Amino acid sequence: MGSKLSDVISKVQKLLNVAASSDKPGEVEAAQSLAQELITKYQIEEAQLNGHVGEGDIIRKRVDMPKPYTIDKSVLLNAIAKYNFCKVLRGEGYCYIYGYKSDVKLCIALYDLLSVDMVSQMTFKLNKLKEQSVEKFNSKPWIKSFFGGYAISISLRIKDSKSRVIKEVEYKTGTSLELVVTDKQYVIEEYFQKLDRKKSADRSLSSPSGYQAGVESGRNANLNQSSIER
Repeated sequence: MGSKLSDVISKVQKLLNVAASSDKPGEVEAAQSLAQELITKYQIEEAQLNGHVGEGDIIRKRVDMPKPYTIDKSVLLNAIAKYNFCKVLRGEGYCYIYGYKSDVKLCIALYDLLSVDMVSQMTFKLNKLKEQSVEKFNSKPWIKSFFGGYAISISLRIKDSKSRVIKEVEYKTGTSLELVVTDKQYVIEEYFQKLDRKKSADRSLSSPSGYQAGVESGRNANLNQSSIER
């Protein structure tokens, strides 16, 4: 792993690891956005240096997803990959993530930390809900909806952070990054479409309260902005 990539991953991990200890309004969301901004800036620089795409060939990396919540973890990995130039295929108890080596490493670094946060937040909020509830309720739909909301929230935050960084770099440099971004995305998509794969079944999210709790946790997933230098 290159020293620049290692440095970016280290800073992202530092940001995400502080998440659990931050209780200041807005600080958690700001730090998660900063983590994605670091990733996007690295991706843009690498793409510019390597002719609009990535360094080396597209690779496949297996990510094991042991029970419980295997499918939900795969949904989170896909949400992270979606706006980070990677694609995901799900298997039985694992996923394959496809992309250029640096993008794959960055996605997995985010996933390793956010998957832990997702499950811990679900457990905490579910236990709190059970304590407050006077009647027994079916927790399975709530859990599935929570994970769905969490993943969607993370995906949207990544998309927003990426868009903001691209506009910022374009404004500072006076050059358009559209070709850099679309070329790289096109190459990944073209490669992925040639793979032999089955279409994943859609998942229904039937608990509005679980979904909303997941969205809120996804919005707040990740850390202290003062812990890292831009």
